[in-house]
Amino acid sequence: MAKESQNRLKHFAALKSRYQATQYQDSSPASLLYLILRKVDIGIELLDLEFNWLQEHELFETLEIIWLQQFRMGESKRLEDEFSHLKAKYKVAKNWESSVSSVLYPILWKLESENSLTDSEVKLLQDNNLTQIVTIAQDIKYFAQLKEKYQATKYQDSHPDSQLYRILKKLDTEAILNDNEYEWLLNNELFEAIEIFEKRESARQAKVTQLKSKYQASQHPDTSLSSQLYQILQKLDADKKLIYSEIYWLEQQGLTETIAIAEELERKREFIALKAKYKVSQYEDLSSANYLYEILKKLDSEFHLNEQDINFLRQSQLLETIEIANDKYAFVLKPKIVSLIVLSDLEIDWLRNNKYEDIIILAQHKHFAALKRKYGLVDPLLPLEPFYAIMIKLEKKERLDPKFVFQLMEEGLLSNDEKIALAYYKLEAEFYEQEL
Repeated sequence: MAKESQNRLKHFAALKSRYQATQYQDSSPASLLYLILRKVDIGIELLDLEFNWLQEHELFETLEIIWLQQFRMGESKRLEDEFSHLKAKYKVAKNWESSVSSVLYPILWKLESENSLTDSEVKLLQDNNLTQIVTIAQDIKYFAQLKEKYQATKYQDSHPDSQLYRILKKLDTEAILNDNEYEWLLNNELFEAIEIFEKRESARQAKVTQLKSKYQASQHPDTSLSSQLYQILQKLDADKKLIYSEIYWLEQQGLTETIAIAEELERKREFIALKAKYKVSQYEDLSSANYLYEILKKLDSEFHLNEQDINFLRQSQLLETIEIANDKYAFVLKPKIVSLIVLSDLEIDWLRNNKYEDIIILAQHKHFAALKRKYGLVDPLLPLEPFYAIMIKLEKKERLDPKFVFQLMEEGLLSNDEKIALAYYKLEAEFYEQEL
């Protein structure tokens, strides 16, 4: 018993020294202090009455050590709770299990405290398929830039879920804030951001007035930045084509002058496109009343240009345009030939005058083949001349030289019973009857 008593005395003295309670005079192991220090030393949580007792005996340094020690005892649980909170906040998938020893914990902690990550940390997240955290990190960075830009840095929350982030993104895209968003900025005393927004809205309001004047819509009462009118006028000012519903809306509002301007702008856009397409970019007059505009529209609609059109192009030194027009018309004639449609004399003359001899030859051979079938000339080696000329005259009911026909018969190139000879005799009979 004496030995145990001695050990208790030594133990109590050691505990008093460890927990800085040596000023307490009572050294008896029967003291409540000995019980308190023994409980603390093996990690048993103290009761309120024990804390109160230490305060009553002014053992404040002892209390400080005990509080820190008991706080440390709960660290493991707090670390796990904090990590769980961060994983939830930064949307880490639930199936991505990890302990507090995971490299993810310090990365999330850093993101939470410093709002930025290094390139190597970003790569580590990407390599582990944690791209949603990378996206949030990018949003946090952008949020910080927006707060700087719109003078809202005094707002502490840096997480992308913040209402401020949504508002600042709208401001940055020049979208109009609604009443609730404006009220939110007021309530949070973000007056600098409000001032930037109001200056911008004032400028846009002036822009509405200017656009209404420019496009002759001043009589319309609506001045709202979200109005249909403003959207249409912005579109006109950006040189964009209005759709049918927008034109119809202008008609319903009686804005006929605005419609006329829109139509003129559309004609100018078309004129510019036609000029580029038909190599007339050096021609500066963009008036839709310009004769060139009508010519180019006609050309684009596959209509053949008349002599007056060609002369205008020639006088305007638009030789490339003439060449394009000729090529387009020649391209139109070719399918007619392939479809066995006989070209008119005017079309043949046009091809000859514009040096499209290859198309003339194609037309002649196609027509010759058709006439051979009509007149029963089956010889594949039959020469084009003189038979093509003969059959053309027969088709036109023009008189043939009898000497020439009989010469062909004598040479064995034509016989009395062939269709071509019969057609000749029939035509000669008709001419004879007319002469009687």
